[in-house]
Amino acid sequence: MATKPKSSSKTVKLAAIAPDPVIAPLADKTVVKVGIAPPAVLVPKGEMIKKPEFIDRAVDRTDVKRRDAKPAIEAALVVLAEALVNGEELNLPPMGKLRVVKMKDVGDGAKVLTLKLRTMKDGAGLGASPSDIDDD
Repeated sequence: MATKPKSSSKTVKLAAIAPDPVIAPLADKTVVKVGIAPPAVLVPKGEMIKKPEFIDRAVDRTDVKRRDAKPAIEAALVVLAEALVNGEELNLPPMGKLRVVKMKDVGDGAKVLTLKLRTMKDGAGLGASPSDIDDD
């Protein structure tokens, strides 16, 4: 067997260095701030919620009767769909910011929209309760 001759190369191999996280102390907690977001995680497909169940869930959270809430919820869904098809960005607390990333016409007036939803920070936009809503 032939042995490989050792080279007298002066090449230096460097190891990759990751920056140290910055630690900023807060009252009783230590927060680690890192400039790189964690990678996206695949979310398993959940159960589909259809419009009647969606309306029922919304009615359960309010003091409004179903017959009064249904037209308003349906109108809000129409406005939401129209805005997205027109390429408008929506800021809807507590849901978050919603915008169209890609749009494809699949014929007969149907479109496939790829949306990006950036959710709100924990607790943001959750201040309103049914008692805070003004009755006209």
